Amino acid sequence: MKQMIAVGFDVASRSWLTEAPGRAGAGLPRLDGALRIDEQSLAEAGEDFGNLRRTHPLAVLEPGSEKDAVRMIRFARQHGLKIGPRGQGHTAFGQSQVEGGIVIRMTALQAAPVFGPEQVEVSAGMSWRQVLTASLAHGLRPPVLTHNLSLSVGGTLSVGGIDGGSYRYGAQVDNVLALTVVTGEGKVETCSLDQLPELFEAVLAGQGQCGIILRAVLRLIPAQTHTLFFQLLYPDLPTMLNDERMLIADGRFDKISVHILPSAAGGWTYFAQARRDFTPPALPDKEVLLTGLHHVRGFERMASQTYLESADRGAKHFAELTASGRVAHPHPWFDMFVPDSTLDEYAAEIFSILKPSEITSDFPIEFYGFNTAVCRRPLFRVPEEPVAFLNDVMITVPDPEAAVRMYERNRRFFERARQLGGKHYPIGAIPLSPEDWQKHFDPYWEQFASAKRRFDPDRILAPGAGIFQEGPRPAPAGDPNPESC
Repeated sequence: MKQMIAVGFDVASRSWLTEAPGRAGAGLPRLDGALRIDEQSLAEAGEDFGNLRRTHPLAVLEPGSEKDAVRMIRFARQHGLKIGPRGQGHTAFGQSQVEGGIVIRMTALQAAPVFGPEQVEVSAGMSWRQVLTASLAHGLRPPVLTHNLSLSVGGTLSVGGIDGGSYRYGAQVDNVLALTVVTGEGKVETCSLDQLPELFEAVLAGQGQCGIILRAVLRLIPAQTHTLFFQLLYPDLPTMLNDERMLIADGRFDKISVHILPSAAGGWTYFAQARRDFTPPALPDKEVLLTGLHHVRGFERMASQTYLESADRGAKHFAELTASGRVAHPHPWFDMFVPDSTLDEYAAEIFSILKPSEITSDFPIEFYGFNTAVCRRPLFRVPEEPVAFLNDVMITVPDPEAAVRMYERNRRFFERARQLGGKHYPIGAIPLSPEDWQKHFDPYWEQFASAKRRFDPDRILAPGAGIFQEGPRPAPAGDPNPESC
């Protein structure tokens, strides 16, 4: 398919020009990359992993440098255009889409990692697989990853980032030391807890509302070379959740998660996955690790793997889904943090409604327990209890009509979980109003809204989540000088 690249913008018709603009047109800033307006580029940017919402962006910026992102944000602000970042687009409800605006393909930004003592600075477009591979070469690793290492650093830092080790280290956003950000004003800022902390806190788990991450300085910890992986079968969900509570309290495993899939008999299969890292010749004591657990004896599965193999176990599965075409099916996922005190009540209610026939083997239902005290970023909203659980209901459906029924049910699940003290993890498919967002970010809503007014005064950044739905202010007078960056 022919690629079309914009070279100008017609102010009157608000459309792109593929030839040098005349008197009524506005020239684009000089770009090291390209602004693509061909059908394929626009179609790809108008979808996400959920395959539930499709938007119509005007253009896709494939930046050749960080300066391109800065220049186009300034251009977008000058002309009243929305603009937002897109990593892998692994959201379920259009959060990474930009209707009628410009999508920045962040994965094009790939600078070599810069290592320091127990830290590394990486480009936001890098995948966690790239970060982990480079870090392991130094005997280090990020404390928290994701179960899909192809996701981009900037993407997961915009929502939180959590895995089975979060009970010990918090979310990925809790392990960021500094950021380089371009704001909605087109200003490049370096921020941390000590330097411009208002921006730092507004960007981490801020869903791109106040600034787009260009680079992140990540905390690293010493890495073991191998992992002992356990998969344990359980007779029921309450027994499995009780063991998960015990394991996050005593810390004997490095990562813990529990999973539910439909069984061949038409019911549910319950299994936990736990990992203990080690470096030979030292070996974990399997018997000690399993002491006191209540899994079904005789059905344990154990495997020793390199640390990278264990961390990247999901790669093969996603490759199979992509090859089969099932990755393109609608994914009306539901993701909710639930306080421990109401977890049993919540789980009983949703499993009285969920049917095994609704869950495919593509993705399980999951529960990740964690200690909330290690989650310190204000916009990463978790229940106000010492222990909480992330519940992921990862449904795949065959057609859009079924998807509509599922995300309408997600709304009902959401309301019940919120009554029980829950907070949603904003990667799923839940219809939310501006009032819902205000409740979600309470008591930090005014702090967040203030940062939005300061760093994105014209409300041009990341409209897909619908957090700040008011229309943009009039374009600022004068030329914001897109070349001066």
